[in-house]
Amino acid sequence: MMSQTIDKKAGKLHGLWVIFKKEVIDNLRDRRTLTTLGLSIIISPLFIIGIQWFAEEKVKSETDPVTAKAFELPVIGAELAPNLMDWLAQNNITVVEPPSDPEASIRSGDRRVVMVIEESFVERFNSSKPAAVKLIHDSSISGLEKLGLRTVQRALRSYSSQIGSKRLQVRGVDPNVLNVIQINLSDVATPESKNTQILGIFPYLTIMMIMFGGMYLAIDSTAGEREKGSLESLLTLPVERSHILLAKLLATAFFSALTFFLTLTGLALALKYAPVDSIDIAITPQRLIYVFIACSPFVFVGSSMLILVASFTKSYKEAQSYLGFITMLPSMPLIFLAFLSPEPSTSNMWVPSFSQALIMIETLKGEPIAGSLVVLSAFCSIAIAIVLSFIAMKLYQRERILG
Repeated sequence: MMSQTIDKKAGKLHGLWVIFKKEVIDNLRDRRTLTTLGLSIIISPLFIIGIQWFAEEKVKSETDPVTAKAFELPVIGAELAPNLMDWLAQNNITVVEPPSDPEASIRSGDRRVVMVIEESFVERFNSSKPAAVKLIHDSSISGLEKLGLRTVQRALRSYSSQIGSKRLQVRGVDPNVLNVIQINLSDVATPESKNTQILGIFPYLTIMMIMFGGMYLAIDSTAGEREKGSLESLLTLPVERSHILLAKLLATAFFSALTFFLTLTGLALALKYAPVDSIDIAITPQRLIYVFIACSPFVFVGSSMLILVASFTKSYKEAQSYLGFITMLPSMPLIFLAFLSPEPSTSNMWVPSFSQALIMIETLKGEPIAGSLVVLSAFCSIAIAIVLSFIAMKLYQRERILG
């Protein structure tokens, strides 16, 4: 009796293995799968490195005192402050003729900033009173486009400080009397943690690639087979429907995990050999393996989401429409990482995708994360994956699964 039970269980597992192998082989023959795997190695690293390189080159072109191109600043009333104009020139700022309509020029993007020297400038300056200048700009432009405005502001503050110090010296007052408090900054950030832009983009791209890695298999193995009519013959096999669904889920998770690993490997190689001076992140093999193992539970969450949604869709096109949104859903909590710097805690490590993102960021920063929090992340993600898988199995028990 016991041997019969064992043989029966072995037969069920063999059926699960056969379906799993069939789905994996079929998906490997799909060009879209190979394209996704290739993109996971190439596109993600190029995207991150490209953004960082562009930002670095933009900053260098605007601020580097040796190689930076002079910033052209239209000035209205330049003749009222010749010394200030000379100072601007010394700070790599070229004074040019102002446009006829400064506001319109700023709104159209022809100019980023226009300086206006008030008519009372000379009188107030000579009487040692605050002399006003106005900077016309657009506060809605992006951060890199504001470099010109910051350059002008920095030069004006420096000129103001220098003139103020000379006035105090003429009156026999030590300029340091104005420095009531001296602020000395002590930065405890590691070199890796200073790469905030990359650390913010890294988990976002990784989570997206995990979802895309299993999307096509999830569609083909459910709605695709239903549309082609092959699902009906598959359900006639002497294999429990729950095992059929489980085999499809494991095959989807396999490709998601493979895409995840290739993405991590591609990013590690790109960050190591990237010709960008500002990047100082080293993904060692130990860190790569740790991130892969600690964040793998999300692979099952993503795969179960894809299989569940694809299970009740009626056609390939409908499944593609739904899953296009589902692949974006896990990345939405990561938007908070662009505005906040949350620390891993019991209040946020139970959230799938968000907890894995924190694990990636903390590991790349070289800062240890409590093992209990990693276990909490894995436990909650696996629990959610089990619930989603159970619902999908229930859907497969219905005759309506054939459409």
